[in-house]
Amino acid sequence: MWRNLLSLNAVLAMWFAGGVAQAQDLPPKIWDIKLGIPISQLPLKDFVDPACGTNGGPPARVLKGFEEFAVCPLEQSTGLREVWFRYDDEMEYVARARRSGVLIRQYQANSLAGQPIITSFLIDNAGLVQGYRIVNDPRVEGRTRIDAFNIADLFKGIAGMGLPCADLPPAEGERPIDDIFIKEICELKTDDKIVRVESRRYYKPGQYAVDPNENRQTENQFESSARLEVYHPPRGAR
Repeated sequence: MWRNLLSLNAVLAMWFAGGVAQAQDLPPKIWDIKLGIPISQLPLKDFVDPACGTNGGPPARVLKGFEEFAVCPLEQSTGLREVWFRYDDEMEYVARARRSGVLIRQYQANSLAGQPIITSFLIDNAGLVQGYRIVNDPRVEGRTRIDAFNIADLFKGIAGMGLPCADLPPAEGERPIDDIFIKEICELKTDDKIVRVESRRYYKPGQYAVDPNENRQTENQFESSARLEVYHPPRGAR
């Protein structure tokens, strides 16, 4: 415990010494990475704890580094290998230690607009970063996750390509939440890139706000999600 306290105090000292200049030096985000670069050129001090991804889900096999990407399976949908990672969040913890709401929001690492997110790179067989994926974390408690669909608007801004969107009809058993049903997919395909944003907000079959059998309020029984994929598919998959 004392070692952790000493480490935190050291980081705090560095923070105070850095001042405003350090606050302006924000680490890169996944969408800042130029597609096609080798994994060796990733800012590895900012993107940490890599593991094989699970199509936007929690991490699977832990990797010693991004260079072990080849042990992760090829995705059938993209033809690429998904490598999960998280942003280094040391500065966020420093901001929380300072109890600075402004700096917490500025350095909040693994969330977007208050929604915890799952991030991953999509890597080709040559070890080049050919895409990325951001998905809201479905493991979050219901009071937060109910608004997860909203970050799709931020995803559209990140994509920045005037995506054409379509509202999909409810499947059998799907129902609105508070009279609002959202099942939207936005997609743009060019000669060398696919950009896709999806958002969902509804009850799936068998999900209810109040359990009809036990007449009690349920927890987290609903679909509310947002997803962004941007990638260059391998040549043979285009």
